[in-house]
Amino acid sequence: MSCSGNCCDGVKSCSGPCCSGSSSSSSHPRTGGCPCAKAKSHSHSHSCGVAPQPLVFVASYNTFDNLAHAPAGRPAKHSIYTYRLCPRTGTMTLLSVVKHDGPDTMNLAFMRYHPIHNVLYACTESIKENGQVVAFAVSPTTGTLHKISSQSAGGTSTCYITIDKALQNMLVVNYWDSTLAILPLSQTGAISGPRRKLIKSERTVKKKVDVKAEKREDHLRHRQSESHAHAVVLDPSHGRIAYVPDLGDDCIKQYIFDPVTGTLTPAGTILAGFEPEELKTHAYGPRYLEFHPRIHAAYLVNELDSSVSVYEYNEGAVLSLEEAYASGASSSATSESQTPTLGLIQNIRTIPPGFCKEMNTCGRICVDPTGRFVLVSNRGHNSIAVFRVVEEGTHRGMLNLIGFHHTRGRTPRHFQFDSSGRFLIVANQDTDKIAIFQFDQETGELQYTGNTYDVPSPNFVCVHTPYELHCGEKARL
Repeated sequence: MSCSGNCCDGVKSCSGPCCSGSSSSSSHPRTGGCPCAKAKSHSHSHSCGVAPQPLVFVASYNTFDNLAHAPAGRPAKHSIYTYRLCPRTGTMTLLSVVKHDGPDTMNLAFMRYHPIHNVLYACTESIKENGQVVAFAVSPTTGTLHKISSQSAGGTSTCYITIDKALQNMLVVNYWDSTLAILPLSQTGAISGPRRKLIKSERTVKKKVDVKAEKREDHLRHRQSESHAHAVVLDPSHGRIAYVPDLGDDCIKQYIFDPVTGTLTPAGTILAGFEPEELKTHAYGPRYLEFHPRIHAAYLVNELDSSVSVYEYNEGAVLSLEEAYASGASSSATSESQTPTLGLIQNIRTIPPGFCKEMNTCGRICVDPTGRFVLVSNRGHNSIAVFRVVEEGTHRGMLNLIGFHHTRGRTPRHFQFDSSGRFLIVANQDTDKIAIFQFDQETGELQYTGNTYDVPSPNFVCVHTPYELHCGEKARL
């Protein structure tokens, strides 16, 4: 589909056909229904004062037999689909695709955009071979992706990427063998060399079933038979404490991160729920952790328990932990003598009370751009649960359930807000669909826009407005 004028280039005009893309929306037909259609159009080149519109990157699974889970959709021929989002209508135009043509583009999953450069990172997901972390240069004007570097993640089923505050290191999580890798970054955002360190997330708790899974069927029967690190998140104060939710160990593991040496030093664990390990009656399965942007609170989504654990973030304990490490305390002293930096204050369900937990697993969790709401995706209940954040008083940071919203498809593995927080893009993995919702930032209500896009086995959504090109500056592609 061709684009006339500058409808999706970040200026004030967009035509109906360009913005509607491959949408099946009936409320926004391809015959010029976009309210921007009568506005003046411009050329696709950026100039002074012209801001680009958001790009939406959707990653897809290409092959299923090497995954730790079992998708039910169609294998994709392409690995990343790049769209441009019209911020007035919430419709998207497909701009480019990354073809699956080798190990660097197989089952691209988790993605992250560089904080200051037009560079997109993605990692491959497989339990049979080590993951690859790939860096793509992004064209702000065409949405085209061009590979600039890649490196081995040093482990299998790579699932999470974090960039440190100095923009010099990338922290990577490998789920299947529960390892953490540190990769160096150049000043331009390229992965500048082989991994600096590889750290094993060791088993901290003895379980009833404590065996190594050799194949997917073993893993699906015993999700907690061994350690499975699922994410790595740095503390919001200085970025020196690394939190690693471990689905297999039912805890968050604390590490002290040294950006100079690229090392992670174990510094204790934090329970995923209120029950101590010896009294636990069910599994939590920690998956992702999100910090609130203004309140000293953190939110852990528990995949197996269909719940969110809310923590009070103790900045003083973080500083004490950093000082203990800086003073030369041994790793054992650091891990055993320091108070956990997160204190559990609430655990709340993500599904209705009458809905069976065994029929659901949680996907993503995020705090909306206003900081007023926390959203969680339910795979099985096929919904987005919306919670309001208590912003004042003794219960500050805790959550109250607002409601559930069907995602217009099955298995919402991932979702993402646009930068304005007005639109939510949901990846329904097992029905091969992307659905777009409008989000009310006052009430927390989600309303389906009617815009749905066909994407085989979508597993991740990354939304980012490209950084502007200044006068005379050329795009990277």
